[in-house]
Amino acid sequence: MRRLLVGLALLALASVGSAAAPTKTPTHPKSHGYSLAGVIVRVDVVAKTFAVQSQTGAETTLVRTSATRVQGNALKPGDRVAVRYMEKDGKKIATSVKVETVVAAAVTPTAAPAGGR
Repeated sequence: MRRLLVGLALLALASVGSAAAPTKTPTHPKSHGYSLAGVIVRVDVVAKTFAVQSQTGAETTLVRTSATRVQGNALKPGDRVAVRYMEKDGKKIATSVKVETVVAAAVTPTAAPAGGR
């Protein structure tokens, strides 16, 4: 009988200990640091979104917020960009956008044709 009481007491203490320390549900950390490079194919200023098409042809729509840093000119279709973003609530939130400057080939004047006078 004594063993039974000791066993029940240990069982009661074990259940109280587990109730006092609730198990934490695993949380997934916010994902930062995704990157994407490509060409802007669409900009929606009202919805504050823009779409980037990568070299593979995959199109990704990103959300722009007041915290999004844009380096370079305003975003417009045809611009090559490098984007850093995070995923939150099923959306891809742009954290920084770098508009890559495309250096146009310098046009060198050609000499006037020889001849004439």
